[in-house]
Amino acid sequence: MLVFLHGCGGRPTVMPTLPAGIPLAEVCNRYHVTWQWDGVTQVVLMQYKGNTSKALVGSSTVLIGQQQIILSSPLRREHSTIYVPEDFEAKVLAPFGVPVTGLPFIAGSSRVHVVVIDAGHGGKDLGTMSSSGGMNEKEIVLDVAKRLRELLESAGVKVIMTRDTYVFISLPERTIIASRSPADLFVSIHVNANRDHVVSGFLVYYLDSVPRRDLNEEQKRENTHIFLRSLNAGVSPILQSIVSDMMATLKTSQSQRLAKAIVREAREQGGIKVRDDGIRLCHFFVVRNTLMPAVLVETGFLSNHQEHSKLISPLYRQKMAEVIARGVMDYANE
Repeated sequence: MLVFLHGCGGRPTVMPTLPAGIPLAEVCNRYHVTWQWDGVTQVVLMQYKGNTSKALVGSSTVLIGQQQIILSSPLRREHSTIYVPEDFEAKVLAPFGVPVTGLPFIAGSSRVHVVVIDAGHGGKDLGTMSSSGGMNEKEIVLDVAKRLRELLESAGVKVIMTRDTYVFISLPERTIIASRSPADLFVSIHVNANRDHVVSGFLVYYLDSVPRRDLNEEQKRENTHIFLRSLNAGVSPILQSIVSDMMATLKTSQSQRLAKAIVREAREQGGIKVRDDGIRLCHFFVVRNTLMPAVLVETGFLSNHQEHSKLISPLYRQKMAEVIARGVMDYANE
């Protein structure tokens, strides 16, 4: 029971015992988050990979940079132990990039062991720009890509990034990186835009069919050569044609399954607004010239005011990464 005294001579008011929650030390130790508590000011300071968060014992408000997070209940202290509510991990640690979603570990029999994550644009190519300023597409998608990498690696998936800095990588180079790897999937991450600022919603694109002209595209032929060399196989025109046909047939059906899995997670678990049915056919360069199943995820419309506000939020970008990661795991373990 907790007893609160009003003034020096006030009569004690007996309050019902509140649930203790989770010890902060236990949570931080689990995820290697550095933390300290000032017993005078009651301020809790947490740091993880250069990110800083501040909380006050007795308050349910937490500051992550300039962002304010409201927990389901206040931080509490009993004796020398500080307790946090059940939603502390998801609301506070997740924006730091801490993998707290509890993804199932990849099964040995799974079809997915290596994933190429392609953060769109980069370097001189800023991508979509917001009319109100702030983060641009190349920054947003790189942050989502890094969060996705942490989530997938925590589930036992090997991740290859086409870029993990703000450097510019050309479209052909991105497909070559994928072709030189033993990747099972290719996931490209982008942010959308539209002249009509009302347009919004999450979308996943995939290549439904591969026409003969695409199979003969110069970059596709080069990537198939690279793949065959990695197998120590010859690169005769006949063999290349057979391999291209086989991989194209597999790619179209599996890309659709992956796209549906990611959209399903966004709608049913992520609570993210999906545009129409959430799936679109495309002819994007990186999607048609990769050899493995590939999708391109448009995380939202930066041209839409509401989605712009969400996309610049670390908490929302973490949610995006979780949705994609869970979609990949759903596909992998089907």
